[in-house]
Amino acid sequence: MALQIDSSAVQPAVGITTERPLENRRALGQIPLQQTRCLCRFDDGEVFAYAERGHDFVRASDRERWAVERDDALVSARSGAVLAHRRGRVYFGVDTDEPLYYERAL
Repeated sequence: MALQIDSSAVQPAVGITTERPLENRRALGQIPLQQTRCLCRFDDGEVFAYAERGHDFVRASDRERWAVERDDALVSARSGAVLAHRRGRVYFGVDTDEPLYYERAL
């Protein structure tokens, strides 16, 4: 015998969606409410990486440590190469000087 559930009686969690996993983790209490900094891609505005606290950025897609912010530069956590330079809240490519990411608080 199969269990049947009336889906109209199921209430979704408030503020939880499938489109914004980082915000979902914050809503569920998995990311601290204060001090979360996000790097959003300029081309589509999606969150690429975030820093829960301090200067270590974690890639949102796989939650791996991606880069460290040092002296207004993003430095690769793996290779130590400079990935981008910061001016204000925008990070620019090292070679192209094109805007790559912008910072916003979550």
